[in-house]
Amino acid sequence: MSLLMKKILLFQFASLLVLSLCPGMNGHAFGQDAVPVNTAKVRIHSLESTLELKGGVKPSAEVTVYSKVTGVIEKLLVEKGDRVKRGDVIAVVEHRSELARRKQLVAQVKSARVAISQAEAAVRIADASLLQAEAQLENATLEKTRAENLIKDKSMPKQRYDSVMAQYKVARAGKDLAEANLDSAREAVSQAKAGYARASAALEQLDVRISDFTIRAPISGVISARFIDEGAMDNPRLPIVSITNADILKVLSQVPEIDIAKVQKGTKASILVDAYPKERFQGEVAIINPTLDPNTRTMGFEIYVKGKKALKLLKPGMFARVILHLGTRRAPAVPRDCLLRLPGTGVYYAFVVENGIAKKRPDIKLGMKKGDLVEIISGLEEGEDVVVAGQGLLKTGTPVVITSGKKGGKTQ
Repeated sequence: MSLLMKKILLFQFASLLVLSLCPGMNGHAFGQDAVPVNTAKVRIHSLESTLELKGGVKPSAEVTVYSKVTGVIEKLLVEKGDRVKRGDVIAVVEHRSELARRKQLVAQVKSARVAISQAEAAVRIADASLLQAEAQLENATLEKTRAENLIKDKSMPKQRYDSVMAQYKVARAGKDLAEANLDSAREAVSQAKAGYARASAALEQLDVRISDFTIRAPISGVISARFIDEGAMDNPRLPIVSITNADILKVLSQVPEIDIAKVQKGTKASILVDAYPKERFQGEVAIINPTLDPNTRTMGFEIYVKGKKALKLLKPGMFARVILHLGTRRAPAVPRDCLLRLPGTGVYYAFVVENGIAKKRPDIKLGMKKGDLVEIISGLEEGEDVVVAGQGLLKTGTPVVITSGKKGGKTQ
């Protein structure tokens, strides 16, 4: 029995003793067999709506790092507890053969580049030769036309005519050869460029593979675990390290299907953990799962926790109590002590005082709670005097005397 209840019972006993010893204070004054009670008025208060759930503290990101290649760990540059930034080198897998192959490909790329330059120079030479051959053919064509006109008039010796025609044939053949040489030079350029492209692609592909031998941190954070040692054989199935980013903490929780509508992105939350019972860490709902878990009929959501103190004290893996702050509303409320519950049920009732007579109000519907106050959904009306102490001696119709009354607090 609490100290408060002991005091109340002692006060009631003393009041009854006084009534029995004072003949002037008879039933005329207080009513026959009047029971002394304390009361509180039903008043309107501003009550905060909350929803309490369970959850767990998690880091904002946790990554286990694997190698993409098989080989011996040549260098392992981190220890458990080290802080790394995204992109920092964690480990290097031995890859000497790949580096040797890279030197060969670099040489091939350089050779292909030289071949392109040489082929392009040959094109320029062939192009100049073609221009010269075209000029020679043009002159030979003019001489041929002139010779044909003169031979008709018998103004040119046959021997001279034959010489001009021979020169024309040579010039035409020279032009054809120059065109063929130019086409060949251009084809050589295409082949050189294709060779350069193949060598460059092979080098680029090898560089990608070589980069896989250098293992880098995918996120910033702290090395939370190291699974392998320098000199050990690694493969893509074996983890190397785990990295935890605890710069931002989140609390994972689930809300029952019936309360889903109450949880919105941005809803404020208080986080409580057993390790720090006097602390309330603040956060807000950041992510809400789009679907329900069909097994538990709950919807998961994440709360991002704010504040340097929270980041310092909270640790991933802690169990947490989550209190969602859903807003406030003005509603009638009474002290908890006014309410009695029928044994074995969830039905609450109370006694009110009207004109010095106790009346039982059964089946009172309750709502939110705020400290010692409980919201009344139905069953009691604003302004009524509700018995807060002495209910154990009452039934409907019992005469009562109000010895003291809680005002139920000022309307808030």
